[in-house]
Amino acid sequence: MAVTLVAATLAAMAIVTQDSAQLRAAPRDSAQQQALLWQGDSLEIRGEKGDFLQVYDHRRERAGYIRATQVRQISLKPADAGELLSVLRFLKDTPGAEALGIAYAAAFLKAAPAEAINAEPFDALGGMAERLAWRCAATSTMGASSCATTARHFAGCWPCIPIRGSRPRRRWA
Repeated sequence: MAVTLVAATLAAMAIVTQDSAQLRAAPRDSAQQQALLWQGDSLEIRGEKGDFLQVYDHRRERAGYIRATQVRQISLKPADAGELLSVLRFLKDTPGAEALGIAYAAAFLKAAPAEAINAEPFDALGGMAERLAWRCAATSTMGASSCATTARHFAGCWPCIPIRGSRPRRRWA
């Protein structure tokens, strides 16, 4: 039973691809907003209802619904690690997609068998984290809106793929 549950969880994850994606209380656009999600946030998929996915956000400890068009569904099975690495290779050189790239790096490291992991994902992860940090420093002189978006991307980059048997720590309210 536990093995089946873990396998189902590994196969049903999603990464938010758009900023300001709304986590809703019900599968309709008029439902109450539970949280505002940002590019790179990882969600556990628990079901599908029409154009919405029923998800759970482990970082915020919230369940809800999100439009399927606002996320990219991924598989954390070892056989699918190559696909995650391909996306990571593309995102590592894409300015403005650092949070999304960091989420894909975390997903690849979770999915790939230990013998398949080399320095490449860590190099990409370090480069994207450095670019994001530079962007955070540079936006302090820009407008408040740009600074707030960068801060939300930075906050979303904490490890977001849940590890089996662990509860994510709350960093701040």
